[in-house]
Amino acid sequence: MFPSSFLRVILFGQICTTFLLFSNIHTGFCQQNQIDKLKDQLPATDEKRLEIFQDLLPLLYKEGTEEDIITYFPEGINLALQQHEFDVAGRWSIELYQVYERMPGQRQKALELMQRAVDFSKNVESSVLRGSIFLKLAAAHYNLGDFDTAIEGYSQAIEEFEVQDSIYVADALFFRGQAKDYIGDFINSLTDYQQAALYYELLGDDEFTAHVENSMGILFSKYELYEEAEKIRLSLLDKYQNLGFDREWAVVMLNRASSYKKLGHEEKNRELLLETFDFIEKENLEDPELEISVNLALAIHYATTGNQEKYRFHYDKAENLREEKIGSGSFLDLTFLRAVYLGEKNFSNPQNAIKSLNEYKSLASQLDKFSDQMDALKFEADLMNDLGRHKEAFEALTKLTEKKDSLMAVNKAASFAFYQTLYETEKKERELLNKEVEIKNITASNQRRLAWIIGGFLTVLVLLSILYLYRGLQSAKKARAMQEQFSRDLLVYQEEERKRISKDLHDGLGQSLLLIKNKVAMSADPSAAGLLNSAIEELRGISRSLHPFQLEELGLTKAIQNTLDHLDEETDIFVSSELDDVDHLLSKEEQLHIYRILQEVFNNILKHAEASAVRVLLLLENSNISLSIEDNGIGFDFSEKYQDFGSLGLKTLKERTAGLKGTMKVDSEKGKGTKFSFYFYK
Repeated sequence: MFPSSFLRVILFGQICTTFLLFSNIHTGFCQQNQIDKLKDQLPATDEKRLEIFQDLLPLLYKEGTEEDIITYFPEGINLALQQHEFDVAGRWSIELYQVYERMPGQRQKALELMQRAVDFSKNVESSVLRGSIFLKLAAAHYNLGDFDTAIEGYSQAIEEFEVQDSIYVADALFFRGQAKDYIGDFINSLTDYQQAALYYELLGDDEFTAHVENSMGILFSKYELYEEAEKIRLSLLDKYQNLGFDREWAVVMLNRASSYKKLGHEEKNRELLLETFDFIEKENLEDPELEISVNLALAIHYATTGNQEKYRFHYDKAENLREEKIGSGSFLDLTFLRAVYLGEKNFSNPQNAIKSLNEYKSLASQLDKFSDQMDALKFEADLMNDLGRHKEAFEALTKLTEKKDSLMAVNKAASFAFYQTLYETEKKERELLNKEVEIKNITASNQRRLAWIIGGFLTVLVLLSILYLYRGLQSAKKARAMQEQFSRDLLVYQEEERKRISKDLHDGLGQSLLLIKNKVAMSADPSAAGLLNSAIEELRGISRSLHPFQLEELGLTKAIQNTLDHLDEETDIFVSSELDDVDHLLSKEEQLHIYRILQEVFNNILKHAEASAVRVLLLLENSNISLSIEDNGIGFDFSEKYQDFGSLGLKTLKERTAGLKGTMKVDSEKGKGTKFSFYFYK
């Protein structure tokens, strides 16, 4: 088994695309002599040859030439597969992939290598290796611009990793967020970034936390939230400078320049790009993709501002770097076509720019990169207008407007539904908490007054003291009864509000999204239609979570079974159950309370328990109902959690149980799982 820290260095390729895991041929005499001796021993039996490869390939990976690596690694992988050493074959495949990624024109071969590794990955024992194979397969698709397939690969990698592999899950979430960003999936991209940042922060990984923040800055900038993006980037520049991360500092500067260009501040854009260009030259950063990106950005600036000499200087520099270092077929191809088009349009006959514009449009459509698709339509409108082809210019401008309006409408609608739901839920929870505090204060005040009155009148008349004590006890009992009734009424009101919000989302915003979908369908734009379908499904999911309509349609018993089936399918938790039909004993309101109790317990299990199995019993015994939910998770100290004022979930469970005139029992011990038991007497 190889060190996990070494494997994570291998996985870092998507961010630091220029970090080499092998040195540039610093082969000492002793190492080279040992490599030559091992090569001479290779004519042997297969079993002996595999042992030799296990000594040879690590030396080649660290000190060998690219030629030796691509010669001997494939043979070693084949031999490992023949001997059913699948973990060894997986590790060598990842190492060879990393070499292919660094060689110009070899990215297709890198993809084919990882596709083969996926075929035998089910036999790999190490969860880190299995997940890493899918992670590198996704990276191969990502580097070739196939972002939809890359997203599928990152999702599969997350499923393959286990609980102890959380650092790699964070990587997969981060990279998946980048791929979703490229295809314009704002909400899901932001969600992945936030989850990845939380993982890294909890793991104490400041470096990767900063990388995620940088990507969030790019995302905010893309959707014209420039102030938020600039705040993030200014903070990141200080962090990277303190950490000594020169490449990352340059990337943030490049992104800042891009935002200023979008805002129309060409002079600020040029100033930041030149500062970045000079920094790369001064620090001698060996990063071809970054150098190419900066030079292309400068070429595009000078093409836009009409400086042909400087345009040609920076474009030629970028082209030479591509030929020498990375070859074609990378994510930079779109930027090259953009620069070519602007150069031809502004410095030669605009008629010559039509061909490069068509190539730019075709590649942007093929990669499904919405920002470049919209830029291509804008370029087309400008070019057709310059050529006097005003009808075609108008058609391109119309398509641009429709595409932009449609996409932004979907994102705004989805964002509104998401954040509005969070706001309403948090608002109701705050109201519930404030009312509980208010009731406790009133009760405490009454008790203090009661004690003062009793103490004052004890010396006067015992009878009056006893009478007043009796009245005070009655008052306290009434206050408790009022508190219980208020809690029940508040829960009912909360459910009514959730139902109303759910209905409003479904009937109002849902209908609006369907109208937009029909409009997009008539425009024959499959990409936008796909985004709309995703937004509609997300809206329906929010609506269902706010109010369980399945409870009204199926009844309590079947609704619980449906929920358990869904959890069993969608999570790694093994769910077993025994459910009696109890619907005939309960009113609709009582069924809803029991269903919410089960939901709250399962939310706690999913968030905190780290359980692998859950058992649910809903039993009918002599017209009495018992509900038992038991997991094998990490457990907790119930009294500690319940006294914690922030533990609103446990208090809500108690209030709902009291509202049904039932009892709740919690058996839990740290490290030994948890059992929730509820008894309802009919």
